[in-house]
Amino acid sequence: MIKEFFNNIIIKLSNSLNDKLILYNYKQIVGGSINTAFLINTNKGKFFLKLNNNKIKYLFDNEVRGLKLISSTNTINVPKVIYFDDEVLVLEFIESKHINKKFWSNFGYSLAELHYNTSNSFGLDHDNYIGSLLQSNKFHDNWNNFFIYQRLKPQLDIGNFSFKTHKLFEILFLKFDNIFSLTKPSLLHGDLWSGNFISTNDQVFLVDPAVYYGNREMDIAMTKLFGGFVKEFYDSYNYHYPLFKNWQTRIDICNLYPLLVHANLFGGNYYNQIHSILKSVTQ
Repeated sequence: MIKEFFNNIIIKLSNSLNDKLILYNYKQIVGGSINTAFLINTNKGKFFLKLNNNKIKYLFDNEVRGLKLISSTNTINVPKVIYFDDEVLVLEFIESKHINKKFWSNFGYSLAELHYNTSNSFGLDHDNYIGSLLQSNKFHDNWNNFFIYQRLKPQLDIGNFSFKTHKLFEILFLKFDNIFSLTKPSLLHGDLWSGNFISTNDQVFLVDPAVYYGNREMDIAMTKLFGGFVKEFYDSYNYHYPLFKNWQTRIDICNLYPLLVHANLFGGNYYNQIHSILKSVTQ
């Protein structure tokens, strides 16, 4: 059954590339917690394949749109899209390599260049996904309203959060005008943790985007959600596109969004992390 599946994929790839592909072998590889991923080895090279395990409508269509939007800025690398449909997404295979001393400064510079791409409003002209959850991107004229109504409240509404947590969020929302600086929308990767980039010597490739035009501190904050990147990355980013004063104090508030997403997807200790942040910022 699985052999027949991959043979059908090879036929689709051959038609897409207008070239005859021969499958040598395939193996399952790490591809995140939402989808199953494979490395396909063919006579025309290696490809990365991802399965839409949960059969989410337009999941890969939106991922491809995000990759192409980032690619169109000519600022930071993404893998080439080879083929996609509702079931599978096939990308060029980018082999991770040991980084050299220029990697992190180049990464910071490239992300800053991506963030210089702007829009008239916060949001995007279509909704997409973060993980397997719908991400609403309706346009707003200011960041605070977008963050509340398109990011935090939708996750609160679908989650199993206590009455106390909801009340603490309401208190926090009233403080936003005194927390966030006025900023213009930047094109964001939207899910920028260490598992969503590939390092190749001195260059970076971004994968699994959840793009929208938002506050660039969201991307920076998420790099710190699971341990943080190295100092050279932040120094380089700040040199090329300085962050607003006291940006470090807003990291936890920005990360409430991905923490809500993780709580809704995986449960566990994420509820405690959210509650701990809320208590510290609403006192």
